[in-house]
Amino acid sequence: MMIKNRLRLILWLVVIVFITITFLVFRNTYALFETNAHGIVNNAIGRWVIKLSNNIISSGVNEELNIDNFIYENNSTVETGYIAPGTSAYFDLVFDATLCDVAVKYDINFRIDEIDYSDNIRFRIEELNGGESIRTAENTYSGVISLEKIASHTLVTIRVNLDWVDDGEHDSEDTELGIVSGNQLSVPISVRAVQYLGEEIVEYQEPEPEPDPEPNQGE
Repeated sequence: MMIKNRLRLILWLVVIVFITITFLVFRNTYALFETNAHGIVNNAIGRWVIKLSNNIISSGVNEELNIDNFIYENNSTVETGYIAPGTSAYFDLVFDATLCDVAVKYDINFRIDEIDYSDNIRFRIEELNGGESIRTAENTYSGVISLEKIASHTLVTIRVNLDWVDDGEHDSEDTELGIVSGNQLSVPISVRAVQYLGEEIVEYQEPEPEPDPEPNQGE
């Protein structure tokens, strides 16, 4: 009887030790899995706090702006605050991504189809902080705010330039626009910002002009 009780006690001790070891292994494995899972989520999403000219913008949302408070240049013969052929103007968009944990890609689209200006009124953008804005579509420019700039708390300034070219070929259109009372130009744009995942930013290529049709052999 004594031997049986001793064997039973040993068996229970083995069972208890096995259950304890199983519990500890499961708990550690689950903790490791949970840590890794959270790490993946944090790395993929990160913290997103980005401002565009002091307005917080959301990831992947098209923010629509109407730019009409340009700073005018080369207009000594034009009333202050107005533009005319042969003059230029600019407007600065300031991205503040200093509270982001991820690199940011932005797209700025000039909604040219919504305005009725002749093609000698031209728009272009440039990044003033050593970065590069690439023309990625006919009226769209794209660029990247790197983690280095974010870590150094660098604000990224995008300058929107407007040039009214006096080429002599658009005199009638220029005159028609110029005689409008208070002809301050405005430009509707859309700005979209998303997390940059290392994708290539491809420069837009102007389409090749269609060749002139060959003359009819019967003529």
